[in-house]
Amino acid sequence: MDGESNDHSSTTESSSRTTGGSHVNRRRFLGTAASGTAVALAGCSALFGGGGGEGDSDDSGGDGTTVTGTGSNELDFSGETLRVMIWSGNYADRFERTIKPMYEELTGGTLQVSRGWSDILAKIRSAPEDKPPFDVTITEGYFYLLGRRDDLFLPIRTENVPNLDGVMDYYKNFRTTEFGVPVDGAPTTLIYRNDSDFTPEAWSDLGGETVANSNGVGIDVGFWWFPQHDAAVAMDDKPLAEEIYSEDTMMKPFDHMENEWNIQGWASSGEDIWQMFDNGVIDYAQWYYEQTEYDIHDFENLSHTAPTKNSGFVNHWCVVRGTDKRRMGEHFLNFLLSADTQTEWSKNSPTLFTNKDMEYAREKLNEDLPNNSEEAKQIAFPKFDYVNKHYDTFSERIKKMQTQS
Repeated sequence: MDGESNDHSSTTESSSRTTGGSHVNRRRFLGTAASGTAVALAGCSALFGGGGGEGDSDDSGGDGTTVTGTGSNELDFSGETLRVMIWSGNYADRFERTIKPMYEELTGGTLQVSRGWSDILAKIRSAPEDKPPFDVTITEGYFYLLGRRDDLFLPIRTENVPNLDGVMDYYKNFRTTEFGVPVDGAPTTLIYRNDSDFTPEAWSDLGGETVANSNGVGIDVGFWWFPQHDAAVAMDDKPLAEEIYSEDTMMKPFDHMENEWNIQGWASSGEDIWQMFDNGVIDYAQWYYEQTEYDIHDFENLSHTAPTKNSGFVNHWCVVRGTDKRRMGEHFLNFLLSADTQTEWSKNSPTLFTNKDMEYAREKLNEDLPNNSEEAKQIAFPKFDYVNKHYDTFSERIKKMQTQS
């Protein structure tokens, strides 16, 4: 049920389209797709309707929501409020600038947005089962695993989320979609000072002499499994990060980090990373593309590169147990999975998106982020059932490294 294994089918979506008898690359559709999004959202609410209440036993949609337009697949959520929990920081800023007004204009409903991070699951656990703190929540892979095991999410009724069919096969298969849908995420990225003696292009470059003689490297200590996987990628002894998934070699990526990376900064937020650069504590950093690509130009003398092979995360969005807005929540998930929604979202959020027909609004994103299943397979997404099994061992090792640095 955990579905965390990355061993799955080799089905590949085409990264090009056929138009007028010729194949046209995704990049050539950028301008057309972006300019047409607003019109599509204004005129085609049925595109996101998702079944017009199918899967519910009555015309109310099962949660008090009025289903209108018989046969039109349109849902009217006027006067309804959906409480949504999302990541904090600039992720939330961008979400509220883009997704909130788009959805509210489409449906007539209201999105009540809460921001959080490490306490998301704790808030659900501590609330009465029939009075959850929010109706829909974002989760990354580890939170998604723990939430499923604690029965914190409702099963997704796929007849109400037809846009799941448009998701790249890789993202539909590498984790279960029974309790959440894969919408967005990010690979890791390598930040560096422009006046460095060389431009790093791969995680193995952090083990070079130049980095060893620099002020050092900053990494994420809060979600340590991502630098752990990047270190395994850097070792290149096995495909991607497979060193982690054998008990004979699972500690070697930590040895590599400790002995090769000259770690001098331990970050729990993007703000920590930028501050460490400003203070001269580090000259290089492991961080996340979504938190970097649209922000790095605000910082003097910094650049970044997304290695061809790296780690990363995908956010699964879930409907929370006990909500009386289940139908509206599923409609919202379907909206997030729309190719038009994701294309529009990419204008102000450099996020990995999962719909195979979405078009990144900037050429740089189109080059750096996966466009199909084969490209997605180059990212070492952690297998969290295994990581969780060895969580204490891994966590103690990273804590020891931090205290001894």
